[in-house]
Amino acid sequence: MMTDDARIVESKACQLETWYKDTKQVKELWAYPACNIGTNAEVTIGGSYERMDGDTYFANETYQIKSLIRTLEESPLAFGVTLGNGRDPKRINKKIVQDWYLNVPISYQYSDLLVLHTNLGLTQLADEHRQQMNWGFSTEYKYSNKVELITEVFNQSSKYAYFQFGLRYWIEKDRVQIDTTYGNRFNHLGEDQNISIGLRLISLPFLP
Repeated sequence: MMTDDARIVESKACQLETWYKDTKQVKELWAYPACNIGTNAEVTIGGSYERMDGDTYFANETYQIKSLIRTLEESPLAFGVTLGNGRDPKRINKKIVQDWYLNVPISYQYSDLLVLHTNLGLTQLADEHRQQMNWGFSTEYKYSNKVELITEVFNQSSKYAYFQFGLRYWIEKDRVQIDTTYGNRFNHLGEDQNISIGLRLISLPFLP
């Protein structure tokens, strides 16, 4: 899901989020490893390989740090701050472009079964020399101990809003999860549809 939550992995632990995304135009393979290097500083360095028109290349690098101001363990309403930098070597004739972004993820534990997430932030579009608001809203419904139903609408540095929905399945609770989603664009249904399948691995604390 593109909408971030006000959660981080536990202190000295790491996680790896990977997913494969298939659209009409491009095939994408993503990997987002992240570690909580202290007690409240989750650092993510990741990106994607893409295949389009018979060519495969590395794209969409991301460097990010997230810290929480209030956690869901402390209150039903949690929020934090995320600062990141995205690079897309495909843009403007293969030159590397850097987009800085600042995001505030907010999560609300509505009930034991339902958690709501929302994002609000700004992205500095380097090649267009302007700033644009990014936002997202998602829901996470606990259908059973192992299955979660997820939905979201979002806009990240684009002229258009998108939606996704799908499910997550815990193979091992809080350690190994798989998910699958379907997504599309609101005003051009069918043109930007995509399907993804992902794997999430969460470690025990091990960092020094």
